[in-house]
Amino acid sequence: MKYEKELVVARSEFVKAFNSVVGILRMNGLSRKVAVALALMAIIEGRASIRNVADTFNLNYPNLLKALEELEEAWKDYLQALSKVITGPVVVIIDDTFDHKPYSRVDGVASRYGNYFFWCSSHKRYEPGIQVLTVALYDLTTGKSYLVGAFPYATRKMWENGMVKEFKTKIEMAAEILDVLEKLFLVKRVVFDSWYWSGKLLKGSVVSELKSNRRVFGVRPLEGEKTLEVEGHLHVRDLPPGSYLADLTLGDQVLTVKLLILVYKGNRLNLYSTDLNLSEEEIEATWRIRWEIEKFHRDVKALGMQDSSFLKRKRLQGYLLLFVMVVNAVRELVNSLNLRSVEELLKFVEIRLGGALGLMKIFKLR
Repeated sequence: MKYEKELVVARSEFVKAFNSVVGILRMNGLSRKVAVALALMAIIEGRASIRNVADTFNLNYPNLLKALEELEEAWKDYLQALSKVITGPVVVIIDDTFDHKPYSRVDGVASRYGNYFFWCSSHKRYEPGIQVLTVALYDLTTGKSYLVGAFPYATRKMWENGMVKEFKTKIEMAAEILDVLEKLFLVKRVVFDSWYWSGKLLKGSVVSELKSNRRVFGVRPLEGEKTLEVEGHLHVRDLPPGSYLADLTLGDQVLTVKLLILVYKGNRLNLYSTDLNLSEEEIEATWRIRWEIEKFHRDVKALGMQDSSFLKRKRLQGYLLLFVMVVNAVRELVNSLNLRSVEELLKFVEIRLGGALGLMKIFKLR
């Protein structure tokens, strides 16, 4: 009896977690069956691919591909729905990741439509895959994190070689996304790594990290000693651990930041804040929040984000948006069902809920 009650609760939690995703997909013209099938794509057995969804749910494959192209406006609907859930201040986390595409038809060349051949720093070789800009929100009131965007982007070299016709740097894309988020959420701070140093992003309260070879013009320890004037030769790595006010170049301007240098687990961190009033504890806490997005990278890959590649970039963007919405629903389920990880949830679906057939019954598709 206890076992049956647990399953009843689990089925109810699944419907509750995925209904919001299904609702957003239906707002963009998808039928209920197609919307449910796409929402469940990442948690059914087999590859998280459109072909697998078509075979499992007995749907037309070309129509499913077309459905992905119709999700262009779904991101805005998703943000609107999320803005009703998150009402307090947030930290915006910006990062990027490499999404391997082992099933891509790319063979040593780059496609013009979204599947590219990139250098993989992990495997030290060129592999089919895409570079993905990822954006998450951290709710300072509840301590919860939400993935809010995953956007494929091309490198400048690809554009120069004629591999893509339209080109935006990841910094330009991040700036545009940040503008959208600031209109919907109460953005308290923004955090990203050292690769995003740019006047387009260093606005408001930003916490980030400086590379060790970054030059500084003037440094003043916060203990009140006199400013140290430097003839262009001092690097951040030359400064001992401590707190400083440092003058850095930003284009043709000079930007003063609060610089916090510390050693953590044997590694040196050169953190900075554009908000000079931010305490050392707040800078450290904000930097730790940045690692929330690394957890999202792990979870979307556990769900199989690498399992599909597409000839059309619009389809690829729709596919990534599905994972953005689904990973949040899955994380909610992991917590509500007292599971330890996304991988454990996937096993729960197969063993306890009966896999795809069991999910069809739960969502009344058969």
